Amino acid sequence: MGKVNKHSEKKTAASRTGNRLRSLRSARGLTLEQLSRMAGVSKAMLSQIEQGKVNPTVAVMLKIAGALQLNIGELIDTPVRENIFRIIPASDERYTFRSDPLCTIRTLSPLSLEKSIEFYHLKLEAGGEIASESHFPGTEEFLHITRGRMTVSSGDQTAKISKGDSIHYRVDIPHTLINTGKGPAEAYMIVRYRSE
Repeated sequence: MGKVNKHSEKKTAASRTGNRLRSLRSARGLTLEQLSRMAGVSKAMLSQIEQGKVNPTVAVMLKIAGALQLNIGELIDTPVRENIFRIIPASDERYTFRSDPLCTIRTLSPLSLEKSIEFYHLKLEAGGEIASESHFPGTEEFLHITRGRMTVSSGDQTAKISKGDSIHYRVDIPHTLINTGKGPAEAYMIVRYRSE
């Protein structure tokens, strides 16, 4: 395997940053001179950045970002992410989170996914129940019923929902799902974790 050319990597990053700055400046109809006055950065420096000839300091980029009313992350052009293409086979039992006579919970999102969002398929037989303690602060669930009916409780609030209904509720407090119908109930659930 060949050695990574660090100089080439820096040059590519500088070119991307330069192209991004030129594109943003043009979109706002600004000349180099106008942006220079707004940002307090010399016209010569801005020109060198746009041509990919220099790797500007963070302080310089902060001034430019401020002038363009952007955060620094929006100003720096990053490489395109690699494509994501994963299949979760229905036969893969590793994704079955819970399975007993009254309840089946199957994860539909990759097991390696960071805790920001999770996707589940739920099956509850008549009388089946999922009772959960509080999750992390800020966590929410979105539930869509595709068969039967359920009673959903979150804290001191309760609602009865049927096939076709959806509900959004807090789960950083104790919460419960109960199949209150006479037959099986099925639903899809998204759990969203928040950092705040």
